[in-house]
Amino acid sequence: MPARRLRPLTTLAAALVLALGACTTGDPGPAAGATTAAGTPSAAPAPQPDDVVASFVVPFNGHDVDVEVYPLVRHGEHVVLTVDFTARAPAVPEEDSVILFGLGGRAFTTEILHGPVNLRLLDLERDVVHHVARDAQGRPVVTDGDWDVIGTADGTRLQTAYAAPPPDVRSMSLFLPGAPLVADVPVVDGDAPAPVRAVAGATATPAEEPDGLDWDAVVAAPTFPLESASVELAGAVTTTESVERVEASLGSDVLFEFDQATLTPQAGEAIALVAQRLAEREPGPVTVVGHTDDQGDDDYNLDLSRRRAQTVADALGAAVGPSYPLQVEGRGEAEPFVTNDSDDDRARNRRVAVTLESTVVTQTEVTAAGELPPFGEDGTVGSAGGGLQLGDDRARWLLDATARHVHGHLVVDLVVTAPEGQDEAVFAALSNVLSSHRGDGTVVPMQNAARVSVLDGAVRLFPLDYRTGDREGFPGGEWWSVADLEGTPTLTGGQRRTFSAVYPRMDTAEVTLQAGDGGFSSNDFRMTGVPVVADE
Repeated sequence: MPARRLRPLTTLAAALVLALGACTTGDPGPAAGATTAAGTPSAAPAPQPDDVVASFVVPFNGHDVDVEVYPLVRHGEHVVLTVDFTARAPAVPEEDSVILFGLGGRAFTTEILHGPVNLRLLDLERDVVHHVARDAQGRPVVTDGDWDVIGTADGTRLQTAYAAPPPDVRSMSLFLPGAPLVADVPVVDGDAPAPVRAVAGATATPAEEPDGLDWDAVVAAPTFPLESASVELAGAVTTTESVERVEASLGSDVLFEFDQATLTPQAGEAIALVAQRLAEREPGPVTVVGHTDDQGDDDYNLDLSRRRAQTVADALGAAVGPSYPLQVEGRGEAEPFVTNDSDDDRARNRRVAVTLESTVVTQTEVTAAGELPPFGEDGTVGSAGGGLQLGDDRARWLLDATARHVHGHLVVDLVVTAPEGQDEAVFAALSNVLSSHRGDGTVVPMQNAARVSVLDGAVRLFPLDYRTGDREGFPGGEWWSVADLEGTPTLTGGQRRTFSAVYPRMDTAEVTLQAGDGGFSSNDFRMTGVPVVADE
């Protein structure tokens, strides 16, 4: 396989390390630079607050719902998001109300348990995610408490607020569960749309219309820095980085022979990769910490971890120079990454962690080469375009996918289709109940759809994630992925749903998607040949 290029995460200053589904956009007007009948160049007019800028069909609880998205309207330190939901006939009023289940997700953090928390804004140039504004009780601030219930043919309107991006930001991305990521929702000035849309023949009366957003109730509009995680060199180096911090974990089994603290000949490439990650950032103190598994004497393991950390520090110091002073520690078996329950987990615990807290100053491309890792016989393997079939006698599913670049980030749009005639069933193949790369001591929202990783040769990428808060019993905190928080939707025959996920920046034309390792369950799969469309 030819070498691929992997680009790191971005900051304000520099870079770090075909939407599928029924999607249309609002009329943008004449194209920029178009010529009028008089021969005068014209520019595309900016969208107005009442213009629909994107629309989709999203299934909710077996019902197809038309979803329309409006521009983000600035309001001081906030922006207002307006989204309309209309159930397609004959869902209402012939049938019971349609509940917009799935916009909330199932998080552990108490102050964000309720409301449209799955509906998030992304600033993918600065790598920041914006959550819905909330009041003093932790409830989302919305215009209508019944926004998630479609009880009439007129539909329902959701209007809520988020922290505004910097003044020079002209658009943001919208994570709308069930639909492809909306890459660019314009940020405009003006008056936000009315709390209730004007519908011909609407059944609502002015007395029933809710008031606008209660700005006095807003006490917080949280934002969180996004982090990326990648595994390179056939698992030898795992890198987790954010705007302000990079941590590289080097596997001791690659660096050292058993029970030794002298570098192996194969260690050079891993050390060079970590040195490059450090050199991309502002100089500062670097911590180098050695860890072991639980086998052997505690004191001996502590000493071995210190000696191994010092060996790595000596090699790194020669590569990065005195501007990155190195602080060496050994923790022995005291801080395992995962529980020492198996040989594989013990191998993950034998590591040397290198950490630097500083911002990026240069961008370099990391060459990632190598073959795809093995995949078990119990999983399903197929290629993009032809579709991949999962399921059993109770329910079957057809999967297909494309990928695209949005501000350099890799965005995967995976579409799940229920065959015609199939009864209503729950799709759960993407559901992830455990953190895939954060280790023990962390927790993720229940049944989130972050199980799919991206493979590019021997490189593995996980969806971007971020720490939302703390939870008793999980000292590493709760982590949300930029993937659907509701990974177990209900679909009926003929319906399809899009699962989008955002990954680190990656310069490549084709990737492989993988869930599981092929040996866990019938829901494990690998999809090869997924094309990547460049930024428009």
